[in-house]
Amino acid sequence: MMKNIFYLIVIALIMSCTKKDISSNNDTTDVPVVQSYLEPGNSVRVKLTKMLPFVEGGNTGVESIDSAKVYINHNGNDHLLLPINNSHGEYENLDTNLLITPNDTYKIHFDYNGYEVSATTVIPEKPTNVSLNTSIYYVDPNATGPGSVTQDPLIVSWDNPDNSFYIVIVEYLDVNYDPINENLPEDQYDTYREVSTDPVNDNSINLTTRQQLMFFGYYRVILYKINEEYVNLYENISQSTLNMSEPLTNIENGVGIFTGINSKTLFLRVKEL
Repeated sequence: MMKNIFYLIVIALIMSCTKKDISSNNDTTDVPVVQSYLEPGNSVRVKLTKMLPFVEGGNTGVESIDSAKVYINHNGNDHLLLPINNSHGEYENLDTNLLITPNDTYKIHFDYNGYEVSATTVIPEKPTNVSLNTSIYYVDPNATGPGSVTQDPLIVSWDNPDNSFYIVIVEYLDVNYDPINENLPEDQYDTYREVSTDPVNDNSINLTTRQQLMFFGYYRVILYKINEEYVNLYENISQSTLNMSEPLTNIENGVGIFTGINSKTLFLRVKEL
């Protein structure tokens, strides 16, 4: 699912930080890491881990936080999240009164080692006028190798009057792989089952057979409207000269991300020409 793509961003943050890098008032021996993406229509989930510094090499280890009392505050009301059975460090809201609504503000907070870990976010509106330039994308497999003429891209477009940021996640739905390029190594198939574009504040994204559409068959194409906190963290981690002395995170007394997203889903079939 899409959360795998989003969680990779936070994992990169964890692996890039050491204890002394964290810009936080928390001076304890471990640092809480928050991962949560609130989306209308989905249950509220939070994943909590902690970074543990190792002496050797200055690297960090990761352990789950399993016994925190995690709250989501909405309209002045606290809603308690409960641990998910057999899912270490994951919490879920079972209160049907907590609804994720566009343009509303939400706050997460919990106590950890004597400090309040907290963050706020606003849920973006759903993307509008989202479309593909075709629902069946024909590809000539003989025109995808090195030196071949680049095929016209598949275009995802939408309205963006306020220059908001968006990403597209492409999920291959077929059980068996049918690669467009027969030279694609089989051990890379799973890598391309679910791929993401970089964030853009434009009104379209091009998908190609060299980056996102690697197989014949059916796809789910999801356009996500994302908030600035996600873009900041993504760009910070993606820099080739990464400076983590002040990691970009919207978590007070911790690291990670607590953010709102909203999406529109389209479906696509890629067929051989």
